[in-house]
Amino acid sequence: MARAGQKLLPSAAPRDYPQHMEQEIRFCTVEGRRLAYATVGEGPLLVLPTWWLSHLELDWQQADVQTFVGQLAARHRVVRYDRLGAGLSDRDVDLASITHETEVRTLETLVDHLGEERCSFLALSCAGTLAARYALRHPGRVRSLVFYNSYADGSELASPELGAAMVGLTRADWRVGSRLLASLFLPRGASADISQRARYKRAAAGAEAAARFLELNFSADARDECRRLRLPTLVLQRQSDSAVDARLGRELAALIPGARFVPLAGRGHYPWDGDPREGLRAIASFLEGPVPSANGSSPLTSRETEVLQLVAAGLNNRQIASSLVVSEHTVHRHVANILRKLAQSSRAGAAAHAARVGLI
Repeated sequence: MARAGQKLLPSAAPRDYPQHMEQEIRFCTVEGRRLAYATVGEGPLLVLPTWWLSHLELDWQQADVQTFVGQLAARHRVVRYDRLGAGLSDRDVDLASITHETEVRTLETLVDHLGEERCSFLALSCAGTLAARYALRHPGRVRSLVFYNSYADGSELASPELGAAMVGLTRADWRVGSRLLASLFLPRGASADISQRARYKRAAAGAEAAARFLELNFSADARDECRRLRLPTLVLQRQSDSAVDARLGRELAALIPGARFVPLAGRGHYPWDGDPREGLRAIASFLEGPVPSANGSSPLTSRETEVLQLVAAGLNNRQIASSLVVSEHTVHRHVANILRKLAQSSRAGAAAHAARVGLI
């Protein structure tokens, strides 16, 4: 429930969301403090390590967040949590004692508490360095890693002067700082949307906590851990993200041996900002389906292979429908399935990838 005097953000009914799904908020104890976590769905465990600021209850009131998590929860047990000092977790903590090491211990405690032998991570933004540290320490507990608009070295996010100014403004005037940071996450957002996002940030944490967590973001460095990872890894990066430069996503993928890099269209920093379908398609394909390889195995049906061959030949959906004597809607459905199965964001990308691995 909301804390006394805390104003909740307006609730909105999510679009295309399975209404029977509801999150369950529970608590576990981390070094004497209460950590709040939320669970939704059933299936293999998928943990979203905490990002800068979250609030489990307020997040769930937002249609875009609820829809995104609901899509993941259709086939997974999805767990999110509020870090100590924010959201529904205990806020009366010594903020100076929160370090990169204590954040790893918090994640270790939560995963142990959940009782699953193995899990996958979907690490959003600054959660990437935390996920990398945990995965290197406990490779047997991690099935796979997905990074979304993330990075390995927080010092690359901004110049030292700019980073210090952002932390200082957040600490000195959280109302102004929250609006500035909201505009960074929503570079083309309307004034009302930016104001709402800023109110959410202030409800999720106080000024001192927000500033401390920003300091951790800028000082995080998991480059060494990333180089030593040996786990199935997918790195997703929106190419026009204004909060995390696309270059940092590419560098993260280059550091991790064998990581797959999938560029996504759009500017939204969080995966539910804007159109989430490309990202969801890539995540689903990576977590649920086999990755095609040159050994002859293929996740595509014979009809999908046929459609992809025509795509590669340069035909549009109407021309493919005419060639195969099917409806244009059927072709559209086949193309969508192909993109999902191959974890590609475009027709051209799917055709090039399929040719490279010998599927067509």
